[in-house]
Amino acid sequence: MTASTSPTTLRRHRPIGATLWFLWMVAMWGAFFVLLFADRLEAIWSAIRDLPLLVEVVLWVVFLPWMLGTAVWTSSWPAGLRILLVGGFVIGWTIVSIPREKQAAQP
Repeated sequence: MTASTSPTTLRRHRPIGATLWFLWMVAMWGAFFVLLFADRLEAIWSAIRDLPLLVEVVLWVVFLPWMLGTAVWTSSWPAGLRILLVGGFVIGWTIVSIPREKQAAQP
């Protein structure tokens, strides 16, 4: 006897960790833009660069997308390139972070 696997018998769900990661990503990009428009990003970048090297490396590992965005934004590159790169970081990391449904394991 074979069991049929119809779409109604398989339960799909989004892992809570993926949803929390997506919310974290959106919140951090929101904070990034709040700091950008409040003209505080340069001060935060200077403070991070003044930290001991080990602490700075840890911050880079933990907050990579936002550290890249901050590094690019505070650089002396042309404004159009900075906007393009930061926009690419925001869109790329957010799309990658969207929670996707997983199929439940079959018994």
